[in-house]
Amino acid sequence: MDDRKQLGKLGEEKAVRYLISKGFKILDRNYKCKTGEIDIIAMEEKTLVFIEVKTRSGLSYGLPCESVTSAKKRHLLRTLRYYVAFHGLEDMDMRVDVIEILAIKKGIYINHIKNIV
Repeated sequence: MDDRKQLGKLGEEKAVRYLISKGFKILDRNYKCKTGEIDIIAMEEKTLVFIEVKTRSGLSYGLPCESVTSAKKRHLLRTLRYYVAFHGLEDMDMRVDVIEILAIKKGIYINHIKNIV
């Protein structure tokens, strides 16, 4: 596994632990379908939350969340719609979040950005 994939896997593990510590129930990880992939699908109380995890090891390319462009948001929404329709969840409250993880020598920093779309 290359360094970038290892960093991404580390970020997703940290994000899952963070979400569980905040009371989220993890429903699915790395959900894949014909329209794309969603890193984490979870429940926060009665809200279905679709979570994109972005991890970086430095700031030379900007903050991790800056890589979630409008095109990426459209892609996430398309995959979210497929998941919701496939599972018959149209009547649920839902949102899309980003968890950005910055893994640097001084430690790991987590920032949870709710409702990005």
